[in-house]
Amino acid sequence: MNQNECILVCVTVQKECGRLIEKGKALAESCGVPLHVLHVSGGKNPLGNPDAAEALNYLFSLAHEAEGEMNILYETDVPAAISRYAGKQGAKKIIMGADRSGVMAEKLRALLPEGTELICEEE
Repeated sequence: MNQNECILVCVTVQKECGRLIEKGKALAESCGVPLHVLHVSGGKNPLGNPDAAEALNYLFSLAHEAEGEMNILYETDVPAAISRYAGKQGAKKIIMGADRSGVMAEKLRALLPEGTELICEEE
């Protein structure tokens, strides 16, 4: 991978997403590229929910410890938002949790820039 590339980890407002950040950190280190962590709110403000705010603070601290950058986007079209962010940041690999229906991953794969790999991690 080159200097303008990164590893992107997509998280929800659950502390369990910390395992995704750890996997992203290891992959970023092995590839010698930066780590980016992204949460897309789906148009809702998660900070109004105390549990969600606590989870996001926890994930922010994990991203910081992993020397990664974490961002939150407030958009209703989650796959499109992830795809745009991935393109702007030069993400070559995206790690996300496996959604039960598989619909999110399917929509996201269709939108990703060519050459971007989507890795769906099982719990």
